[in-house]
Amino acid sequence: MLRRRSAPLVTALLAVALLAAPAQAAADTAPPGVPLDQLRAEVADSPETLAALERLVADSGSADPFAPPPKNIPQPFSSPAPTVGPGCGGGFVPFAMTTAWVHPGPHGQVPFGSIEVIVEPTAGAPVTASDLKFVWINMENIRAGVATLDNNGGGLQSTVIDSGPGAVLGALFGSLQYANGAFCQVIYTMGGFFA
Repeated sequence: MLRRRSAPLVTALLAVALLAAPAQAAADTAPPGVPLDQLRAEVADSPETLAALERLVADSGSADPFAPPPKNIPQPFSSPAPTVGPGCGGGFVPFAMTTAWVHPGPHGQVPFGSIEVIVEPTAGAPVTASDLKFVWINMENIRAGVATLDNNGGGLQSTVIDSGPGAVLGALFGSLQYANGAFCQVIYTMGGFFA
């Protein structure tokens, strides 16, 4: 029974993925995502797929769960990153959860089509060295890279990445050294973002 119910759901998810993937890179990049009405029209010839799509929409609690978030809105990683090391949680506490987010441009010195990756340190002291890495890939233009969060401004670690507009998948990990002697290993967190 589970296989029969799962098949339309998997078909709908694959349809979303195939429709969202660009066939060719255009000079004027389309916004990420697929309009829900267009998606409904594309799967209208398959009642099972259309029913699965409608269940996804109903279960999401959103009028359009496939729409990208508004531009220039900070987007958090899927969860805080476990962080270990002497003093990482402040004082003698050897454990903390590191919060990180992505802020797409345009904002401040970050242009449209770029993202700023931001990490909030946990030890309550100035950061003296950072080896935090952000590994990323833009699923729409297939740009990818590894960036070090080496900008220490306003007590936050950050870096700006020219990802191009589109859906970006990324993972954050690495280490932080603090002025009070704490050395913290940020184990791992990941997320999906819209630039």
